[in-house]
Amino acid sequence: MPHAWIEYSGNIADQTEVETFGRCVHAAMTEAGIFPIAGIRIRITRIDDCLVGDMNPDNGFVHLSLRIGEGRDAQTKQEAADLIFDRTSSHLKPLADRARLAYAMEMQEIPSAYSYKMNNLHKHLKAS
Repeated sequence: MPHAWIEYSGNIADQTEVETFGRCVHAAMTEAGIFPIAGIRIRITRIDDCLVGDMNPDNGFVHLSLRIGEGRDAQTKQEAADLIFDRTSSHLKPLADRARLAYAMEMQEIPSAYSYKMNNLHKHLKAS
C-alpha cells in the first residue's frame, strides 16, 4: 500500500497531461513521504464508454482513487491527501484551461485486518 487507480475519459487520452499523469501521481505519493516506495502501485485505465456531466462529447474526466493502509493519524493523512491533490490538480490545470474537464480524487483507508500482502520488492529495492 498505497495503491492508486486512475481512470480517464478516452476523449482526452492524447493530451500530454493525461499521458504523464501516472508519473505525476507517483511523484506526489513519493513526495508525501509517508508511503513505502515498494508498496506503490498505480493502475491507469482509459474509459471509452462513459457519460460526463450533460453528456456533451467534449466533456472529459480524470478520477484518482487512492487506497492506503491504516496506521496514520488524521493530520498525516490529510496533509498527504492535500499534497497529492495539489500536485495532481496543478498538473491537470493546463488541460482544464483549454478543455472541459472534471477532476476528482479520493483517499480511502483499508483496515489492516482485511489487507493481505506478499511483497518482496522491499528486499529488492534495498539491494539496488
